[in-house]
Amino acid sequence: MTKKKLVQIDQHWMDKELVSHLNEKIGDKISARLYTIKPVSTAIDFLSLSKFLTKILPHYVYSIKEIEDDIAREVKRMVKAVRLSNAGLLEHELQQIIDSESARVKSEAWSEKFNQSRIFFKKSSEKYIGGKYGELLLFALVEGVLGCKMVAHKIRHLTNVHDEVKGSDGLFLGDYNDVPSLLIGESKIMISMSDAITEALDSINRYHNDKNKAHNLNHELVIAKADIHNYDADIDDLYDKLDPTQDTYKTQILVHPIILMYERSYMVDVQKKAKNYEEFQELISALLLKKIKGKREVFKLIEKHIKEAGLEHVHLDFFLVPVDKVSNFRNAMDDQLL
Repeated sequence: MTKKKLVQIDQHWMDKELVSHLNEKIGDKISARLYTIKPVSTAIDFLSLSKFLTKILPHYVYSIKEIEDDIAREVKRMVKAVRLSNAGLLEHELQQIIDSESARVKSEAWSEKFNQSRIFFKKSSEKYIGGKYGELLLFALVEGVLGCKMVAHKIRHLTNVHDEVKGSDGLFLGDYNDVPSLLIGESKIMISMSDAITEALDSINRYHNDKNKAHNLNHELVIAKADIHNYDADIDDLYDKLDPTQDTYKTQILVHPIILMYERSYMVDVQKKAKNYEEFQELISALLLKKIKGKREVFKLIEKHIKEAGLEHVHLDFFLVPVDKVSNFRNAMDDQLL
């Protein structure tokens, strides 16, 4: 299984949309990565990030193979129609028409895939809190930062597009720190960081300390197996990685990537104080490193919650994204998709 075949989004997208402040081990099996949204002038602006996440939506819902097969099917239909309606033309004249029409057909096929994907993000009421946006961000970060491929398209298994399905926010396969791994992710977009940590660890605990942990994990694997035939890869190898009876599965490490987007008042304060883009970057970087790496308050809070949850034996990789208002992210995504 190669990244080239399975990971389908630009792995350098973070350089354009996010600022990385640290990547640190805070325990034998705990990692923390700190990001902020790349500012516009002296303000946090989600417009660019929301446009990127919207652009990759078809990749979140469908595999590369499914997208390419659909486009190839539409091109084949076009070629057949062109040949039937222009039977008297010479071959090179037909080919010119086909070449000209191919770009249009591919563009229309991609637009149709986007519209099909967009259906899953319709909100049913004002109570909708944008949880699916967090899952989309998780997909982008795990594929982009960790280089591991999502293989369980849970969103397509909804019987109703408004459902909130119990389960992980994404199941991935790949090499984590150069070790074959199964990754089960969680994303939490909440006002309180402490609440976000607690809820994320509660969700993850379903696979470790819950009485139904075997059932919960098997549910994730069953969903993943339903999707892997859509990948242009060694299917037998993928099945083995998702089959608890196989050594290939047993020798993998289980990792939980966790995205926490939460509010911090100092993100508002820096926007008020900074006079230009460069000063904003300098202030926010110095402040975050002082508060998070210097005082280590966030790390201590994470370790405290992990100990309370009894998850010290588990590989956890936190993506921390402090913002001024989480509702601004949801509103930006709503504006793009709804």
